[in-house]
Amino acid sequence: MRFRPVLMTALAMIIGMLPMALGLGEGGEQNAPLGRAVIGGLICSTIATLVFVPVVFSLVHDWQARRAAQPSSTGVPDAI
Repeated sequence: MRFRPVLMTALAMIIGMLPMALGLGEGGEQNAPLGRAVIGGLICSTIATLVFVPVVFSLVHDWQARRAAQPSSTGVPDAI
């Protein structure tokens, strides 16, 4: 559902950081490592946002649903 906006935002930032990462211009070699680090962080965070977070959410949601469906071991309903 949120795939396109997340991907477009990350790609815009990555493309914007490319000149810095390539070290173009006068004194660009000083800022190139920072640009590469930012691009690497954006790639990792985008993958985490699109893959890791939904998987963990799904696992927790399924676990809670299974826990709610189990009968109480004491025979007394759980208090809210």
